[in-house]
Amino acid sequence: MTTPVAALRLLSLGAGVQSTVLLMLAAEGRLPGLDGAIFADTGGEPDAVYEHLDKLEAEVAKPAGIPIYRVSNGSIEKDVLDPDQQRSLPAHTRDPETGEDGMLNRRCTQTYKLTPILRQTRLLLGAATSDPSPCRYCEGSGERVAPWRAKRGDLTPGPCSVCNATGFLARVGQPPGGAWTETWIGFSTDEIGRVSDRGDTRYSKSRHPLLELGMSRTQCDAYLKHHGWTSVEKSACRVCPFHGNAEWRRMRDTDPKSWAAAVAFDKAYRTGPGLRHERFLHISRLPLDQAPIDKIRRSEWQMDTVFDAAYEAELAEQGDPDGCSPWACRSGQPVTAADKPAV
Repeated sequence: MTTPVAALRLLSLGAGVQSTVLLMLAAEGRLPGLDGAIFADTGGEPDAVYEHLDKLEAEVAKPAGIPIYRVSNGSIEKDVLDPDQQRSLPAHTRDPETGEDGMLNRRCTQTYKLTPILRQTRLLLGAATSDPSPCRYCEGSGERVAPWRAKRGDLTPGPCSVCNATGFLARVGQPPGGAWTETWIGFSTDEIGRVSDRGDTRYSKSRHPLLELGMSRTQCDAYLKHHGWTSVEKSACRVCPFHGNAEWRRMRDTDPKSWAAAVAFDKAYRTGPGLRHERFLHISRLPLDQAPIDKIRRSEWQMDTVFDAAYEAELAEQGDPDGCSPWACRSGQPVTAADKPAV
């Protein structure tokens, strides 16, 4: 039986090491041609990532005739702090009454990366967009009392989060029957445990060219350096709680704008209506500008037993070894083949 041919070949472009390599290999002709690359902008990447993306578009994508589509589903830093938006970010938590530690669940990857990428994919496949109709959640006014606020007895009206205060909604439908994309995902051989088909749909099927080529992240780094690209950062928001001390130090010492934004966000995110626990970006569960991000001797910092163990671990220093992909969020732990989900 003949396998149907994909209508489009698209790259999920995070602008990190591996996806940059895939774009360059396609531009060189060492991989089949791409019909486009999609970058999901969370609004919270460091400036260096946006600068790299601009350079990549100008020097690699455009000369090769590969369009880059920049898509967004809002600004994660603004939305998470907005009481009229029901958005969340993972965080290290502590109950101030019991001292119990925890971790908030992740929802940001689905909301800010996968959803806008799949929406753009449908559009490129020819899906129709419905005519704007009045939003039923705010009855077309663009304003409502958010239900999660009403549960707390707060009846203050605010911008409708469903229609983004426009009062109208337009939906992107499904693409024509049988139309689908081959979506390239930049997992290298050391990330085999992150590979799954959990993000596949009837119109988007994943492919992993770096695995087919047998390329590791180290080999990707070497390829980039050979071509003069020596400063490609890991793709992750500046307020990601899975950063390790090395990344927090780098941000503080070399990117004061991102550091100031992260410190301000950490402080603003600490508490919220209806929440018993406090939220922190750093694993120590201390304010970011007070957290022990510098390498120090154990005797120089008094910490409880739980944090002692975490702080001395390699993960506390280096952070999550993986970048944040729409197809496999950072977990705070190295992923191995044994962790691969059943598909």
